[in-house]
Amino acid sequence: MSFLNSDALLDLLVKEQTITAEQRQFIVLQKGKQRQKLLKQFGGRRQEDEARQDKGFPDLVDVIVSLGLESAGPPKAALTEELIIRAVSRGLKIPFKKLDPLELDMDTVTKTIPRSFAVNHLILPVGVHNGVLEVVTYHPDNRHVLDDIERANQVKVRPYLSTRTDIKKILAEFFGFQRSITAAESQFGGPATSATVDIGNLEQYVRLATTKELSSTDQHIKAAVNHLFSYALEQRASDIHIEPKRNVCLVRFRIDGILHTIYKLPKAVHSAITSRIKSLARLDIAEKRRPQDGRIKIGRREEGQEAEIRVSTVPVAFGEKTVMRILNPDVIFQQLDNLGFSRRDRAVYNNFMTAAHGIVLVTGPTGSGKSTTLYSTLKQIASPEKNIVTVEDPVEMVHEDFNQIAVQAQIDVTFSTILRNILRQDPDIIMIGEIRDLETASHAVQAALTGHLVFSTLHTNDAVSTIIRLEDLGLEPFLIASTMLGALAQRLVRRICPHCAEPYTVDAAGLRKLGFPVIGRETVELTRGKGCLQCRNTGYLGRLGIFEVFPMSEQLKKMIAARANDSDLRQVAIREGMTTLREDAWRKVQAGLTTVEEALRVTGEMDAA
Repeated sequence: MSFLNSDALLDLLVKEQTITAEQRQFIVLQKGKQRQKLLKQFGGRRQEDEARQDKGFPDLVDVIVSLGLESAGPPKAALTEELIIRAVSRGLKIPFKKLDPLELDMDTVTKTIPRSFAVNHLILPVGVHNGVLEVVTYHPDNRHVLDDIERANQVKVRPYLSTRTDIKKILAEFFGFQRSITAAESQFGGPATSATVDIGNLEQYVRLATTKELSSTDQHIKAAVNHLFSYALEQRASDIHIEPKRNVCLVRFRIDGILHTIYKLPKAVHSAITSRIKSLARLDIAEKRRPQDGRIKIGRREEGQEAEIRVSTVPVAFGEKTVMRILNPDVIFQQLDNLGFSRRDRAVYNNFMTAAHGIVLVTGPTGSGKSTTLYSTLKQIASPEKNIVTVEDPVEMVHEDFNQIAVQAQIDVTFSTILRNILRQDPDIIMIGEIRDLETASHAVQAALTGHLVFSTLHTNDAVSTIIRLEDLGLEPFLIASTMLGALAQRLVRRICPHCAEPYTVDAAGLRKLGFPVIGRETVELTRGKGCLQCRNTGYLGRLGIFEVFPMSEQLKKMIAARANDSDLRQVAIREGMTTLREDAWRKVQAGLTTVEEALRVTGEMDAA
């Protein structure tokens, strides 16, 4: 390692019980072999020195990692770069900092020290606290570099250690994006002033100075937009929000259902970024007064990763706001067994999927995972022998196994008009994006009566309420009873972060008051995430579904035909084995998958039954 000689680093790793004395000897032997190989390749010490400079002489840390060794422990783990630097951190008493790009401020990273200086010395400013500049470095003994930063910024510096991989990645991403934004802003005409500020739709403003509008085809804008897409995929974002404010443009990502502010960009580049996105989505760039919808397909060739992006623009107070929903095939198409079904619910839902005909309804609010459940279902039952036709508004994820039809209201291609003709397409399975009116519901019933399996969505709070909702739309109860196979209600809860999960004890009486079925115990041991870098101190990482699966039985059919009320239907369904959303959430709390707070958040409107 360049900041410690080999012997000192190896001695430190042995002292910190990261490697054993035997592993130390083995590493020295392997490093010697690499040195001999390099000498033989370049034929002499002068050439070796040049090789070190020009080719990048293998760092001792890289050598250790490449050997695939296991740490001395406990606990035993693979010897990674992070494990080694953490050991160095402990040995030299310099704190280690795991870098999280979402917590870093772009201005601090890119405007405190020059890019060339940061890259050459592998040093990264991360924040200012109580007048002290915190910097992350890979070299713990570069005091002269820290002194230079202190003199240049007239501020005291506090060093932290981190891995070279993380530092280089952050430097490349932040300086690359900042370079694009700065170049674009400067091409536009500098930072926003009273003469150039665009205050959008809220107020009328007369520009006194003429300025050159930045083109959406500008290379810097292209680079910035590409970075946003790539960064969103990397951070597992489900949505990108680009919001114009009076003086800045906010970029926010929704990750695991929560919005995080990622960048505050100069207002000068907002219009160009929006125009670039609209151009990619084949929207009208000149139309800024009306909402527009479009889609983009993106991919990272080197990783073989592709995603569909649904684009929505709408005029707001200070310009056009753009929201992009990222539809990742790896998320949309999943194995049903991985979604979170209990054994009973999975068996019942499997009966729905394998039925010859009938209607299956999936219910829940926006963002509850209905599309993922439906697409995953269709993908599982798709085969060359089946003709699957979908009617969607809009088509969320294009998949070649389905024949997907998009609703286009402007030319009178609606759910009901398509369904009038869809049976002529000889479908086996029909998926209707949403049942919104009596006409669409009637066509769905007609398709089920003529021997087709129909899937659709409905907006209700729980599975049993689908019956009342269909009656409210105007369907006759006897038609509902004769065609419905059942309904599935679902929500998404955040999953406890596995990296920082910890047990804790809670009073059972308090849980019973909240409606959780805790019987015969005074205390209950549950799990929660205490917060770590992997989950950005939220305690949650990823999401899973909770479900309420309501199958139609003979008794329920008779009750529906007799116009039984919601409460009576629910009681019979529970007696026949249906698990409510609240109960399924409680099961997942007990299993250590989610928390009581999450269960209450998503089932707050449910009865405590």
